[in-house]
Amino acid sequence: MNVPNCRFWRRLLGMCVLAACLCSPPLPAMAGDSAEAFMSVTFGLSAARTQKRMENSGAVAASSLQDERLNMKGTFESRSTIFTFGFHSKKGLNYKAAFLGSTGSAEEDRAFYDVLREAYNTRFGQSKERVTTKAQVKGGLTLRSVWTPDKYTTIALSLDPEQTNRFPGDSPGKRPIHLIYVYSKWTK
Repeated sequence: MNVPNCRFWRRLLGMCVLAACLCSPPLPAMAGDSAEAFMSVTFGLSAARTQKRMENSGAVAASSLQDERLNMKGTFESRSTIFTFGFHSKKGLNYKAAFLGSTGSAEEDRAFYDVLREAYNTRFGQSKERVTTKAQVKGGLTLRSVWTPDKYTTIALSLDPEQTNRFPGDSPGKRPIHLIYVYSKWTK
């Protein structure tokens, strides 16, 4: 009985897999979730590199860089999101915000906000949640938590429960959950 040469069979299998990959039609591009890219964009990054990193995650530019601000559209944990990035003229990224759209369910929006809040409490220490009133809307309330992981960085997470049932549109203010990072060391 003749035992086949293992190296020969591995090489043949590798060539078959390569041929199948080269001959098959390309798969449709799937839009990625931009949450990881948003979270990993570091302060000081240039506008071009920030935009490229976000585009690699499936986000698209909503406007070109104007007044040292870049707006992009994408998803954050499968929610329609508007991303806004601010840049210092010489130092790079010093502001980033994600304005998350509603699922249409106030309970789901609140649950997602609570999960984000708990994750930030675990990472940066407990933050007291404050209820603030909105000056422009009589009786309107916003839930807000703020963390300061270092003396220059401020992270704010807020939920506006009233925005859940309104048409989200493309305005950041019409979205119920806001996640904002500010780096104050570089001011304009």
